[in-house]
Amino acid sequence: MTTSNSVAARQSLINISKKLDKVNAGIITSCIVGMSLSYYAYIVETTKEKDHNYMAMCDISERVSCTKAFMSEYGKGFGLIPKSSIFYLPNSIYGLVFYGIVFALNIFNKYGLAVITIVLTASSNLSSIYLAWILWKLNDICIICISTYIVNLILVILSYNKLSYIRQQLSVTVGPKTTGYKTTHKKKRH
Repeated sequence: MTTSNSVAARQSLINISKKLDKVNAGIITSCIVGMSLSYYAYIVETTKEKDHNYMAMCDISERVSCTKAFMSEYGKGFGLIPKSSIFYLPNSIYGLVFYGIVFALNIFNKYGLAVITIVLTASSNLSSIYLAWILWKLNDICIICISTYIVNLILVILSYNKLSYIRQQLSVTVGPKTTGYKTTHKKKRH
């Protein structure tokens, strides 16, 4: 590699590293917001279970109510897990675990971890679609729920960007063959 190519490669790695730092900050921030929303949902649900007169800040009207969603049959185990199962937990617990895992996976800029993050965040968006359908079915607008759907959408976009930057980084450091991209080279005419 010539000196100018080496300098260009180094500069490219620096630029990619800066982009990764920004994406990681966005992912970490989104996870903190998601964890906060999930924790708030957990507090509201458990408080409402103990005190039926409890009125959460997110209960604005009969149609705009988070406790209506949290206390519905879909508020635990996504309405899919049997009540007898050890996994029959408030959905907010699953949110806390999910955001914690995504947070931990993004400590390192590793290709495999980025792929796992994409799978998790894409799955969370499928869950969000299902839960949004449940809200529609309940004829309810849950501000906390909708906020987590937005966080999940942001996370999948940021996770995709992170994976793209890691692929770029790998193509600069070890070459394009290891990134999964096929390169096309123009044949030289003699």
